[in-house]
Amino acid sequence: MEDTRKIKDIYDCAAIISDEELYPLQNWYNQLIDKTLPEITAADVLRMIRQKQFISLAMSKAIKFLQDDVFIGESYDGEMLEKISEMDRLFLTSYIEDLKSIAKNALEKSVMHEWSYDGEKDEFKKIVNVITKKLT
Repeated sequence: MEDTRKIKDIYDCAAIISDEELYPLQNWYNQLIDKTLPEITAADVLRMIRQKQFISLAMSKAIKFLQDDVFIGESYDGEMLEKISEMDRLFLTSYIEDLKSIAKNALEKSVMHEWSYDGEKDEFKKIVNVITKKLT
């Protein structure tokens, strides 16, 4: 059963408060910490990774999303895998078994996937190969 507490309660963090208008990232952060774990979206996970916020949480959610859809992304197919491929190798080894399984599944599913443009399949395979190399 997944934890239903809000992120701010799990991590004991506070919302950003200012007398001036908040920046978009500050607004996103405030909205994020007011969510429960099941409410976190793929877009939230991608932004968490880009902003280096709650990285362990982002990774565990990313794995769940990727187990359901290896092509998941906000802007393009494979975006979540690409962001993970950019992460530190030592950090990724904590998730080695899940990531190996996801990488294998990604290569198998990439054969029949309907790609948006020529070369996208090769780009996707390169991303999967980067992750695979980091895990060996």
